[in-house]
Amino acid sequence: MNKESNPVCIIRKYRRGDEAAIQNIITEATMETVGDFFWAAVLSEVLPQVSILAIAIAFIGLGIPLKYCIVCIPIGIAFIYVVVWSSHYFKAIELHGDLCTISETYMKDPDCGFWVAEVLELEESTEYDYIMNKTKKVEYDFMKEEELETRGVEIGRRRRHVVATVAITKSLHGGLKAFLRRMAVKRAYRRRGIATRLLDEVIDFCTDRCLEGIELVTTECHYKARELYYKRGFEARHTYFKYYLNVQQPMYVFNMNLKPPKAELTDVTAF
Repeated sequence: MNKESNPVCIIRKYRRGDEAAIQNIITEATMETVGDFFWAAVLSEVLPQVSILAIAIAFIGLGIPLKYCIVCIPIGIAFIYVVVWSSHYFKAIELHGDLCTISETYMKDPDCGFWVAEVLELEESTEYDYIMNKTKKVEYDFMKEEELETRGVEIGRRRRHVVATVAITKSLHGGLKAFLRRMAVKRAYRRRGIATRLLDEVIDFCTDRCLEGIELVTTECHYKARELYYKRGFEARHTYFKYYLNVQQPMYVFNMNLKPPKAELTDVTAF
């Protein structure tokens, strides 16, 4: 691909007007794990419990012949899917709460922040592009927003849209640590280095603020995210479990210790 025609990706701080795109990205990321949670529930003891309960109600309560009660098994599967989908959907709606008040929640404290990745390209990527990403290498020119003019990027010919997010707040455990949240990339734009750039931006910010480390929590279903965190230097500190529809789900707590920024020679006073 000709470098001059490469799509451009800007890593910048949130600004007003980004809310709708951010909410769509977070909703997509939340709903994406419906399938994983659904199969975990189906392959656990939840399906037999739901099916037996439905058969008992149909056979004993409604007097339906037993041979017809077998249809309760696929009904039970459908019921589990509806419950899983609904719980994910309402969770996504719940997350919109702080995404409607990003300025107050993430931007007031100097040790907190919210960043987005904004892509400038001639043609918007689609779901098909995500499927082809393994063989279709897409290279971005990553730059700061103020570099667009100096590097001669023709903004008028390109579409601008937010495709990824990340945020940090103060650690839930106190101290000089940050808590990483809202890490998500639109499905059509994954495997292109955008998540790595966002993560690097957060690490640089926390280092400049002289924070001691970054913590985050992720689930068993987010295995691609865990690969990124391991690759970037995070360590899994410990694991705990949550129960979702009576199914045990591992939760992984990651941590990265940060080194203080290197002092400039001009900052060193000779004695």
